[in-house]
Amino acid sequence: MMKKPNFQAWLQQKVSDDPEVILAGKLEYLRLYLTDAMREIRNKAGLTQTQLAKKLGVQQAAVSKLESALKEHELESVLHYLHVLGADLLVAVKQGDELYQASDNEGSLLVDVPDVVVQKALAANMSLREYVRVAIEKFSSEDDGLRIALVNLLESDDSVAVKVRERLGSRTTQEIAVELKKCLNLSEEERIFAVKNVLAANVACGESNRGSSDEVDEIELLDLAEELLEKLADI
Repeated sequence: MMKKPNFQAWLQQKVSDDPEVILAGKLEYLRLYLTDAMREIRNKAGLTQTQLAKKLGVQQAAVSKLESALKEHELESVLHYLHVLGADLLVAVKQGDELYQASDNEGSLLVDVPDVVVQKALAANMSLREYVRVAIEKFSSEDDGLRIALVNLLESDDSVAVKVRERLGSRTTQEIAVELKKCLNLSEEERIFAVKNVLAANVACGESNRGSSDEVDEIELLDLAEELLEKLADI
């Protein structure tokens, strides 16, 4: 597999002010990336150009042309080539900070990755995709662990947990754990008031509880919210 340069870094380099030159460069880079990927998946499938041509119902020369970065490519022909090999073409359009995925994203999603993540992947001697997948798995594991710990605390005989359950009404400990987890993602200044809101009116973290503030003891709620946050800090 050829070692590909950083496409985003290449795009940021000012090669020319001529729009036609810039466009020609983008097209050349796209063909280079695409044809390299096509040859790679064909080789992994253990097929020669001639064998693949038979599956496509075309001459070997047509496959050779498709795999050439120097030739024009029809989208339908590329999609047919990939489909026969059990592969898909993922396409996205980027304008400024907006990214629009034009291809089926049911199984895969194209997203922007900050340069700092690229550097971390290099430092870990991992491909960018592998690094992101490992990070997601670790995050998901920690996220589930926190939710379970919150539920265990809320269902315990701890005096603070008992007070919290009295405020829950019909809401389950699973539901309140989800809201508390959201509150923990806020800044320290916002966190205590967000927890107080959840306890006060059974509203979601961040929602306003105006209209009920006159009916509850604000000081008592803030004290309970502070006690609960101390328990959560131990988690």
